[in-house]
Amino acid sequence: MLLNWHIGLACFCLSFVSICLNLLIFIPVFRFAFFGKKSSIYLIAFFNIISDLLQLFVACFHSSLSIIFGRYVLTGARINNLSVFFGWIHMNGWFMESLVQPVMALNRFVVITLNKNNIFTFQRTIFIFIILITLTSFSAACIQYFLPCCVLIVDIDIMSYMFLSIEGVHSYSNDILLVYDVFCTSISTFCYVSVFIYIRNANRNVEDSVQSNKRKQEARYLFQFVFISIFYVAVWILFQILPYIVPADQPIWFSSVPFLVTLNCSSNSVIYLMYNTELQKSLKSCFCRKNGQSVESIVHPTRTLSTQ
Repeated sequence: MLLNWHIGLACFCLSFVSICLNLLIFIPVFRFAFFGKKSSIYLIAFFNIISDLLQLFVACFHSSLSIIFGRYVLTGARINNLSVFFGWIHMNGWFMESLVQPVMALNRFVVITLNKNNIFTFQRTIFIFIILITLTSFSAACIQYFLPCCVLIVDIDIMSYMFLSIEGVHSYSNDILLVYDVFCTSISTFCYVSVFIYIRNANRNVEDSVQSNKRKQEARYLFQFVFISIFYVAVWILFQILPYIVPADQPIWFSSVPFLVTLNCSSNSVIYLMYNTELQKSLKSCFCRKNGQSVESIVHPTRTLSTQ
């Protein structure tokens, strides 16, 4: 039980810090996405933050607290209407996260490889995400409410998420999850490999400084998104294979899934805070305003070379 307590506390602290990091970048990303140039890059990042916060809410205030106290603090039981609803929130966030991956990859493929800046416009990107959110909400509802098997729950015995199986009934829910994960990973991989090959070939050609700087900025966006996708792939692969390789008397290994989920939900905010100069300038300007300092020397017009 002491080990469970430490694992739960670690999960709680990590997920709480991740929530704070996502909230820290929420306002700047929202402003870059919906005002000014209405950048499609930031619009995609905004919906990625939403998906991260949905998963982190469940991880921090339901899963982690239940593991710490050894009982289901918020729901009162392992399976009831509230625990099923929390499962819907988590699945909705995960499906959004899944679909954000190929959207990011397609954006980089279209802008860099095809050199088309007029496809991912603000209006089209908004329309895409309206469809995607509708799809993810319905898919999560199918898993938690409509299909005969199986609902996703938090289980404190294995300190992780699991589908509540029914003997003799096929897990249609896991089929849906696997289709999402494999499809989104395949599309993302194809796009990222194509862009990587294009960038490598393009760098061999002589080009002026403007073209070089533009390609370098696009490449930075690319590698940021690739890094974010690595955690996503690790989470779903581990979730699928652990039930087949973990011994029945060693459930502690399942707790690696919530940790990876939290790291996955943290990667977007960490990448933006570390490498996105526009966001850094925005946060610095907010900090200076609060301290009564002049920010004219800090804030500069954004120069995103490819925001569509």
